[in-house]
Amino acid sequence: MTQRLPFGLACCLLAACAAGTRPVSRAEPPPQLGDFPHEAALFALLAAPPAAELVDSLRQLEQRTGMAWADTIADITEETTAHPLLRANALTLLGRLRAPRYLILIQPRLADPDERVRLAAVGAAREFLSTRPEPAMRLLEIATRDSSIAVQARALEAMADRDVDLLRAWLRHGPAPALVPVVREVVAVAEERGAPLVPDPVTGILERRGPDGTTLRFRPVQRWLAWQTAVGRLELMSPRGVASLGEHVEVARDVVPAFFSRDGAFLVYESAREIFVHSRAAASTRSVGPGIAPRALPFTDDFVYVRAVQDSATEQGISVRLQYELVRASFAGTPSAHAGVIASVKAMARFDVAGGASPARWMRIRETADGAGFELVGMGIDPVPLPDLLSAAKVP
Repeated sequence: MTQRLPFGLACCLLAACAAGTRPVSRAEPPPQLGDFPHEAALFALLAAPPAAELVDSLRQLEQRTGMAWADTIADITEETTAHPLLRANALTLLGRLRAPRYLILIQPRLADPDERVRLAAVGAAREFLSTRPEPAMRLLEIATRDSSIAVQARALEAMADRDVDLLRAWLRHGPAPALVPVVREVVAVAEERGAPLVPDPVTGILERRGPDGTTLRFRPVQRWLAWQTAVGRLELMSPRGVASLGEHVEVARDVVPAFFSRDGAFLVYESAREIFVHSRAAASTRSVGPGIAPRALPFTDDFVYVRAVQDSATEQGISVRLQYELVRASFAGTPSAHAGVIASVKAMARFDVAGGASPARWMRIRETADGAGFELVGMGIDPVPLPDLLSAAKVP
């Protein structure tokens, strides 16, 4: 199963016009300085294709003119008589400034009649994911309902796999048909990185598709519905039959602690608070040692899990502060320069959340908001930056 988000290429193919502002049609004249009631230098800034150094260009303009132009640029986004290209570029620039006061300007532009402006509004919302994630995601959710496949594709590219529930709801409501398989694959990738699964409403069974026609299934033996926790059996179902793996697998908040290697040859899982690796080819299983919450590392042949630091738990009212070592290991069990303890994980378990289960049980691997790397995140744990996995994957 792939562990690489598929939309990077797919969205570009499905919506090439979402890669930048749409070319001005022959029937529509380009923006003219004579129609622009502001500084000519500001017109030159907004009339050109937005470059990576757009914010630097704005700062230089402000230094030359002695004027603060950000609020004027915000006004331009609302000037319906202004050329759409100028308004789109103004939105792009406001997004890159990331000033919270400009967030309120984005939602109305998502209903703009011009597609270029709506595309720019999605791009501006994306810029706020690192500083204002909740309102930014709400704006991107609005964009998923746009009539344009280009706008939907750009929203998907921005959301990535940050909110699997939002993606599932989008699938129920119907994205553009060409995007349906892409959204489904993004959901599958999110699940393979630790996103919660959807339980059978009657039996509580949790399952997801693996590589080569396999299905990973968790059958609960005991369930505590009020706490959203369960203990049960893990099964690997394939055309060759059913392999019964762990018999004492703990699940909290619908996250099954079992994940495939990127080539599908191995499965790492936790049972009775011990980490195991199952080789599908050899039909054999080996113990890695004590630990919980394994996760496969994207782009690598390794996985991570957490190991409790002895005597580190401290009670704080209804909460317990926990500390773990984050351990990296190879699926194949071969020596690796990257193996060993790579970070510390701090978590706060609450007795009123999942019955006091460790938040490490529902942590997930997620791309950072800027797309430059990966981190471990989850309610109740301090975010943990992961090593440069893309560089590590290139090591022979």
